[in-house]
Amino acid sequence: MAARGQRVVLVEKNFLAAGSTGRSSAIVRQHYSNALTARMALYSLRMFQNFDERVGGNADFRNTGFVVLVSARDEAGLRENVAMQQKVGIQVTLISPQELRELDPSFVASELVAAAYEPEGGYADPVAVTQSFAEGARGRGAEIWQDTRVTRVLLERERVVGVETTRGMIAAPNVVNCANAWAPDIAAPLGIALPIQAERHQIALFQQQPQREKPRLVVGDFTQQIYYRPEGPALTLVGSVAPDGQAIANPDAYNSGADDEYIERVGEQLMHRHPAMAHSFSKGGYAGMYAVTPDWHPIIDEIPAGSGFFVAAGFSG
Repeated sequence: MAARGQRVVLVEKNFLAAGSTGRSSAIVRQHYSNALTARMALYSLRMFQNFDERVGGNADFRNTGFVVLVSARDEAGLRENVAMQQKVGIQVTLISPQELRELDPSFVASELVAAAYEPEGGYADPVAVTQSFAEGARGRGAEIWQDTRVTRVLLERERVVGVETTRGMIAAPNVVNCANAWAPDIAAPLGIALPIQAERHQIALFQQQPQREKPRLVVGDFTQQIYYRPEGPALTLVGSVAPDGQAIANPDAYNSGADDEYIERVGEQLMHRHPAMAHSFSKGGYAGMYAVTPDWHPIIDEIPAGSGFFVAAGFSG
């Protein structure tokens, strides 16, 4: 927006990447079941592939490739998703378990029937991406107010006229509520109930011994309901796609560490898929926060239409 000549003020209650973003696994993929979300992900990928030209700075994007693994139970759904994604323009193919092992021989693929492979997928550094976007925005004229809370959205005749903050008022005809798990609190005084629930989701880290094999790709293993990716030269990061997130009553105060039981469980699942990881050792873990909607798809809309109050929240991961 700043590049288009609009005056933009970003209000951040803490510091940039202090919350969910800084704890993101930062996977860059296009595998979604919704065509609109898949198109958004493809646009995002092109941004990462041309980051220096489009944004400036460093995203530390690693093009490892991304695969989704399924058993017979989910094969039909995977095929439907891949067909839709190919129509959208995503570079994705169905591959066999044998072809999966050709990509990475460390895989055990005994119960798998198919996989979807995105050669353009990978991961980035979430903090570096955030800081680069911020610097790019500042360079185009945007203001960023950190350590500042929005206390109220101001309306006149049911139209947005600005926001009150702990630093003062900002006059604005349009406000975008992209406050993640705090988005419902900002919307509620306007009579808008956003169906967004804060959830705690954990990540475990494992370090492989030198000269031992470790996973090379970013993987969504739906047979075990985990995902994992490389993290630098020796680490593997493991998260869960199971519906086991713990509801967070207060987004400002939750357990940001990883539970021992969780680390042990996903470590065993990782070893099942990559037996060589039996030689790895735990490097602990951490927890981040998802802002989850009932269908796990984001809310992106002007609510109500013509009000100037926009919502971009509930991205569920």
